Amino acid sequence: MARGKARAGRIGFGEAVSFVCAHFKFNLASAMEYRWSFASQIVLMAVNDFMLLFFWWLIFSRVPDIAGWTFRDVITMQSVVALAFGLNVSVFGNLHRIPQLIARGQLDYYLLLPKDPLLHMLVSRSDMSGFGDMAFGIAAFMMFTPVSWQRIILFLATGLAAATVYASFVTVAGSLAFLMGNAQTVGAQLAQAMVTFSGYPGSLFKGAVRALLYSAIPVGFFAYVPVELLRNFSWLLFAGLMAFAACSAIAARALFRAGLRRYESGNLMTVRA
Repeated sequence: MARGKARAGRIGFGEAVSFVCAHFKFNLASAMEYRWSFASQIVLMAVNDFMLLFFWWLIFSRVPDIAGWTFRDVITMQSVVALAFGLNVSVFGNLHRIPQLIARGQLDYYLLLPKDPLLHMLVSRSDMSGFGDMAFGIAAFMMFTPVSWQRIILFLATGLAAATVYASFVTVAGSLAFLMGNAQTVGAQLAQAMVTFSGYPGSLFKGAVRALLYSAIPVGFFAYVPVELLRNFSWLLFAGLMAFAACSAIAARALFRAGLRRYESGNLMTVRA
């Protein structure tokens, strides 16, 4: 039996970036060995995303706006969300498998290595369909919204912040497995809630629901705040988004490390998740 507190390696920011890049290059090279499969995943995901955009085009061809949101606002939201989600699944392929790895006692492999176990676990897999989401997000933003260098930089910055918020929330949801044991269903439902609510204009939600979407399920910082920044930039709002993303990442890592102190592996004989 191995206890989680036996290994929780610390890693600097620069070293973490190099570590993630090295793993991503390895995962990308492995995926490229099957070129047709790699290409088809990207193309099919991008086509799926554009079909959703076509659905919204049909709606806005009949109404000028939805609660103050125009077609351009929805495109901006879908672009940021697709970029953020695609970045997560392509780089952090184990993000949605955290509850499963915990419940099956498969963290031992990462606890025995010198790198940060959470980071190592997340980057050990990649889902290359995420490239399709990222391609769609960038293409839709460039094709259907006003483009300038300032807006492109802001789009990428808000997309990165949104990716951090999403990854942090899913990590927190997955870490519930340290308390609940089998939390795969709960984790999947919470992650799906983020994606589902990010598919609708933020102006539709009022009162208690809106408060929930800016707190317990932070869809507001994942999807709605980036739209507001790209529609009407504010340094104060931008700083708030970046601060929330940073605090979310710190909190997610702290919660995961706290969970490791409760972790005991099962008797599964596994080499790697």
